[in-house]
Amino acid sequence: MPDDSPTPEQDVRRLYEEAEARVAKAAERVVSRDSFGELLAMATENIVALTRMSFDGLDLVWSNLRLAGRRDITRLARQVGRTEDKLELVLQEVERLRHQVEDESIPPAPARADGAKPTAAKSATRRRSQHSSAP
Repeated sequence: MPDDSPTPEQDVRRLYEEAEARVAKAAERVVSRDSFGELLAMATENIVALTRMSFDGLDLVWSNLRLAGRRDITRLARQVGRTEDKLELVLQEVERLRHQVEDESIPPAPARADGAKPTAAKSATRRRSQHSSAP
């Protein structure tokens, strides 16, 4: 007559599956409650607050060591951006003034006998020769 008693391996597997099923049911009961959501929200808020405090503390350490911190680098980046914008405006104004001076200093091109206007290359050559011969 065959022995119908379970083997130790089968007993362990059965006990494991029962424990897993009980833990799953308990976890589902805990997660399904509103209090779990509130607890999760409070834990998240605390983690965010601790992270912010640690970054602020690290910035304070950098400041006390006289090293550039995150805030310093961000502030410098903003200042560099503003300076670049101002330089771009100055460059545009210089270009505008340069064109204005060039237009005022070039006399109108003499009319050609055939009625054609001088080409751009000839006008540029004339401009260069006028600027180079100036005292």
